[in-house]
Amino acid sequence: MSNRTFSFRELAKYMGPGFLISVAYMDPGNWATNISGGAKYGTALLWVIVLASMMAMGIQIVAAKLGIATGKGIAQLCRERLPRRVVIVLWAAAELAMIATDMAEIIGAAIGFSLIFNIPLPGGAILAGASSFALLGVRTAYKRGFRAIEYVIMALVGVIALAFVFEVVLAQPTTGQVAAGLAPSIPNADALYVAIGILGATVMPHSIYLHPYIVQDRRERLVAESGDTEDVHRDHFRYESIDTIVALFGAMFVNAAMLVVAAAALTGTGISTLNDAYVTLSGVFGSNASLAFGIALIAAGLSSSLVATMSGQTVMDGFLDWNVNVWIRRSVTLVPSLVVVIAGFDPTSVLVASQVALSFELPFVLIPLVYFTREEGLMGTFVNRTSTTGVMGVIVALISVLNVWLLYTTIFG
Repeated sequence: MSNRTFSFRELAKYMGPGFLISVAYMDPGNWATNISGGAKYGTALLWVIVLASMMAMGIQIVAAKLGIATGKGIAQLCRERLPRRVVIVLWAAAELAMIATDMAEIIGAAIGFSLIFNIPLPGGAILAGASSFALLGVRTAYKRGFRAIEYVIMALVGVIALAFVFEVVLAQPTTGQVAAGLAPSIPNADALYVAIGILGATVMPHSIYLHPYIVQDRRERLVAESGDTEDVHRDHFRYESIDTIVALFGAMFVNAAMLVVAAAALTGTGISTLNDAYVTLSGVFGSNASLAFGIALIAAGLSSSLVATMSGQTVMDGFLDWNVNVWIRRSVTLVPSLVVVIAGFDPTSVLVASQVALSFELPFVLIPLVYFTREEGLMGTFVNRTSTTGVMGVIVALISVLNVWLLYTTIFG
């Protein structure tokens, strides 16, 4: 354990990767589930968001630890340590998840542009696609490091958070309503399905793949400046853990605020789509409320889309040792989203389907994460304690079972 004194000034240098990861936890795919839960059951499922967020913090901290301890990501370690056939299966599952993720993000941003500018959804999709390329330009303009894009993402996360602070102020939830929602309860069988949807779809596979990768820039700089010592990596891990916790607490607030606002404005309306929620918010709280909602949706979609593109590049490079130009990858993954929108598919149904696809991928990334972080020969002194592995195993088993159940009931229920 490092004996260095904690410093807020030093912490500021490490803040950033956690916020890149946090956008995965408030992407458009989560909005529909949160809004549906609040509209149908008030604040009763607020505790599920808190539980899911706590689980996510643990998973992301372990993912960051893997990158700091080994200097490698999950995909690269799979390529180096697992049989080739297993690697191909894991890569194929990851690529499908990346496509599903990007589709949800672009469609979410497209809905936001469509609502705010009162244009058809295909027009919103074109604006979303163009904006995603602009954000990608910020990333590629800097040949080394993630700092510039971290600032951009942190700004977009700030926009989302401020929008929902505004929404909560308008909704004026009482302390009693919030407290009641934090007490574990399931109103009925249908609420159980919604609760499982919130819990099972909170952790996103692309954020787990990305986290060990985006800590490498700081890791390399620290090693160059101070040497490849345990104290250096311990300090890095300590500050990165704080960064992750702060960022994911912010994401938890946004998700909780969505549910609380939906409980205040939409309970009893039967509303479950983002379009209807936008219109209803305007009727209940005024046009500024719906405007803030739309802006936050755009910010969530665009920031998540950029992070998904970075994750996709990490997955292909890690599993196949194939570094595809990020502009080409952005162009290819944008096509399915535009096709779905132009073909006239219901955007809310597509968002739900994307979450089902992502739920199917989760075990393919969580199991390798637990497997690698329990290996002392790989992790050294950063190896998981037996208790950590046990808790992670329970979380992985719970998420996997819930997602299999969600997949089954979505297809056959």
